[in-house]
Amino acid sequence: MKTVRFLRLTLGARLLLVLLGVVTATTVLTLLLQDRSLQSDLERLARSRLQEASEVAEQLIQEALETQLERYEAIAATPQFQANVESRHVPTLSHFAQEIVEQQPETAVFFFDPQGKILAGNDPHGLAESAHRALASARTANGSAARSHTSLVEHHQRLYSLTSVPWGELEFAGALVCLEPVDLAQLEKWSKICRASLVVEPAVDTEALTLPIRDFGKRELQVATSLQAERKALANSRTNLLMAALVSVSLAAAVSVLLARHFVRPIRAIQSATERIAAGDFQFRLEVNRQDELGDVAQAWNLMLDGLNRNIRKRIRAEKKFQHLAQFDGLTGLANRRQMEETLTAWLEEEKAEAPGGSPLTSLAILHVDLDRFQDVHETFGHASGDSLLREVSRRFKTVVQEASSAPTLLARTESDEFVWVVPQISDRTQVDRLAQSLLSALEPSFAVEDQEIALGASLGIAMFPDDADDAETLLRYAAMAVAQAKNQGGNIYAFYTDSLPRIASKRLALENQLRRALEDQEFDLHYQPKVQLSTGKIAGFEALLRWHSPEHGFVNPAEFVPLAEETGAIVPIGEWALRQAVQQSLTWQEVGLPAVPISVNVSARQVEERADLVSFVADLLAESGLDPRLLDLEITESSLLRDQEGSVELFHRLRALGVTLSLDDFGTGYSSLAYLRQLPVDTLKVDRAFVPGTDSGDEDAKLIGSIIAMAKVLNLKVVVEGVETWKQRRFLEAMGCDQIQGYVFSEPVDGAGAEELLRKKRLTMRRKKAVKAEP
Repeated sequence: MKTVRFLRLTLGARLLLVLLGVVTATTVLTLLLQDRSLQSDLERLARSRLQEASEVAEQLIQEALETQLERYEAIAATPQFQANVESRHVPTLSHFAQEIVEQQPETAVFFFDPQGKILAGNDPHGLAESAHRALASARTANGSAARSHTSLVEHHQRLYSLTSVPWGELEFAGALVCLEPVDLAQLEKWSKICRASLVVEPAVDTEALTLPIRDFGKRELQVATSLQAERKALANSRTNLLMAALVSVSLAAAVSVLLARHFVRPIRAIQSATERIAAGDFQFRLEVNRQDELGDVAQAWNLMLDGLNRNIRKRIRAEKKFQHLAQFDGLTGLANRRQMEETLTAWLEEEKAEAPGGSPLTSLAILHVDLDRFQDVHETFGHASGDSLLREVSRRFKTVVQEASSAPTLLARTESDEFVWVVPQISDRTQVDRLAQSLLSALEPSFAVEDQEIALGASLGIAMFPDDADDAETLLRYAAMAVAQAKNQGGNIYAFYTDSLPRIASKRLALENQLRRALEDQEFDLHYQPKVQLSTGKIAGFEALLRWHSPEHGFVNPAEFVPLAEETGAIVPIGEWALRQAVQQSLTWQEVGLPAVPISVNVSARQVEERADLVSFVADLLAESGLDPRLLDLEITESSLLRDQEGSVELFHRLRALGVTLSLDDFGTGYSSLAYLRQLPVDTLKVDRAFVPGTDSGDEDAKLIGSIIAMAKVLNLKVVVEGVETWKQRRFLEAMGCDQIQGYVFSEPVDGAGAEELLRKKRLTMRRKKAVKAEP
């Protein structure tokens, strides 16, 4: 209780000191401002009086100088003066100067010739140098000595009035220069008239109240005034202001004491309320019974308590939300990677604990799902559509999980387009097969994205506990390796982890390193597969297909190294090499007299992205080789154009301007619309080989190919179907009005010499037996 009183008294004392300090500081500031203002006003009045005195003094001096000038001009006008100066007789001039001195004692008289030299004179005070300077100043100002001049000069701390009167012809004028002393009596007379002192003082800055009238170099004639009356008035004013300040401070002290007591009591009430809140009583409220600022404070305090209650409730809800976000994916509502890893680790520990020293009683499976080509959809239709597609995928997966087993399982979204399903209590491998197939089957119905039907597949990798690994990190890594294996096999399938997968990954890494040197070591070659005109059976052109014969691995399947080349960027120089080789092969065939047929060369997605370099390279290649541009056909896959549709349209127009023909490869596997297709200046649509097997059974693929051919006819485009292997497929395509086909039904890809033999034939006949296929 004593501490509270001490704080209360201390607070009151502080408030008292603050109020006294404010009043004192305000009073002192007011005194200073008033004193400064009064001092400034008095000084301004004194300067005004001094200015008036200087104007009067200037007028008196000017009148005295003019009177002196009139007197000497009268002397210079007498015949006697004219006769004496025209004779230029020095003794006569000296005598005349003496006469002037006798009339005006203390006067210095000089006769100057036209060249500014003294002819004669009377100089009792050594004023010759001052006369010279005055005459030179007059000549400088007037251009000659032919005009009269008056001024004040100072010599040995004495003031002289100087008069210069010209004589002689205008061009040869001399001058009479007279200097009369200005005595103290004259200065005192002028001072009385001006009501200010006229003194000759050094020309320096000073705090005295003076005003210069005439400047004599280092000294000047000043008018000065006394400030005694003003200082006396200022002292009286300061005394009165000080007395008023003491009275103000005394009254402020009394008022401050009353205000301090008035403020301390409500502050104690707020302190008491604070202690209750610290004890957890958030329902306490202050009584609002005052109609002043303290009443407003009490009301604001109560509002603060209400807001505090609301914020506490919001914080509780926010913490729950943060806890949810820390464990679940915000887009799909599935568990996130963190929760999946924690749950997987906990389940593995439980499985190990149930079988100490032996094998776990049950198995656990991790099914890692990676959506195929989701990034293309995402970039084509935008983030919003991509997110909507992911939500629909997760909804279908949730349905599969709910129907698969009554035992607890966990479905999580771990990356943008990746999901992980952790399934404990697995009885056998057949159960995992069914679960994997159910996930892939859930994606079979097409998805609607912006009024378009999108087919979406997935690659699925599976790792098993305890067969493959017994810790969460390794199991997840093995499942990811199995996903990569599924993607390498074409996607839309599932694959189990096997011990060979690390070796496959190692081989892939080795291939990547060797791929960087393969072009320099000349390990690549081109094979050519003919395109046959169905109506005539003649070769309508060739497609150049890249082959790699590695010294270490032998023939490397294009399905293995082309994706690697795309990922590493090596496909760009390799693609340029393929274009050069194909152009050179066409020229070689023409040199030996074979028919000139177009050669199609595949353009990679990386080359499409670097479209400026691609156009300039093709233009330079055609210029260097001299090949007819119509014999070069560039095949660009449909999916590689979707990331930048506007840029792709521009690329096609620039390539078409070079004269080459353009084919849209793998048509039907992308998501391009008819409106987009109409913007592309293509010549040919190449239907992907994936649709050809369905033509044997007449399923939906056959209907789709028929629709593509019909659409191409409307757009005036040629259609080439690749991957044709049977007589039945050939007849179906011919009936549908297909222009050209390409496949093993006529010929497998052959080297340059084999292609030359095919060109020498007029027609190609169908092969009776299907050849063993090499990947195109």
